[in-house]
Amino acid sequence: MRRLAGKLVPRTTGGRWALGIGSAGVVAVGIYLAFFVFAIHLIFVDEVVDEEAPEFAADVGDTDIDELISTALASGGSEGRAALAERRSELESEADRMRTDAMADGSDEAMGEMYGHLNPMLEEIAQLEAAEEQMMSPDEAAQLVAEREREQIETMAAAEEMADGGVRVAYVGSFGPRSHPAEGTAVVLTDGTQTFLRFDDDFATDNGPDLNVYLHTAGPDASVGDLVDDFIDLGDLKGNIGAQNYVIPDDVDLERYSTVSVWCVRFRVVFGTAALVPMN
Repeated sequence: MRRLAGKLVPRTTGGRWALGIGSAGVVAVGIYLAFFVFAIHLIFVDEVVDEEAPEFAADVGDTDIDELISTALASGGSEGRAALAERRSELESEADRMRTDAMADGSDEAMGEMYGHLNPMLEEIAQLEAAEEQMMSPDEAAQLVAEREREQIETMAAAEEMADGGVRVAYVGSFGPRSHPAEGTAVVLTDGTQTFLRFDDDFATDNGPDLNVYLHTAGPDASVGDLVDDFIDLGDLKGNIGAQNYVIPDDVDLERYSTVSVWCVRFRVVFGTAALVPMN
């Protein structure tokens, strides 16, 4: 009996050690997936940036780039930025909760189920934006058109005067949500030699892993497959909130690559897009 007990105790102790090591391994794998693959900690951390307006190599005189952007936006470039109703806030809160739950789960099934529910919610948000204008009376709509035309005449004249320094706003776009909330203004600044894409200080989207800024030939509402069919990578997203600049290579044709996106490279997910509309 003592011999038997002597044989069993080491085996039992060894089994406990093996079980402990196995459990630790599972925990380590879970931590690795949570923080290094799905990066769930980024959900709760915003990366805020506040870059100054881009500096052009050529002498642009006394041109105030920020004022130039504001003038261009006032001329009608920000028409796509409609105010959202209370329903949008409710939908965004629910979308945030769904994303948090899915990322905490970490499984492909949970992520797929999240996106299945999320896309219809984002479509409803877009419909709410369109409904804002439809709710206007004919008189209110006519007054809005008249005000915009008057502002456009006044501010475009100011913009042309400011552009004498050599820098002009070539394109303007407004971010909208895709798989994540996204809002704010994107502008393209050029002096004819250098070209920059600038996210204005009203830009905001969710944080996430491996986010980049892409230019696409497909439209802002195109499928993921169409978006990645032809794109240009402008580099890592510098922050999910705030003003930031990206150099656009000289050989990029913005008549073709007229959609900008915030793209999650790791999971092949588009956070938000903006259509770049020419200002001339």
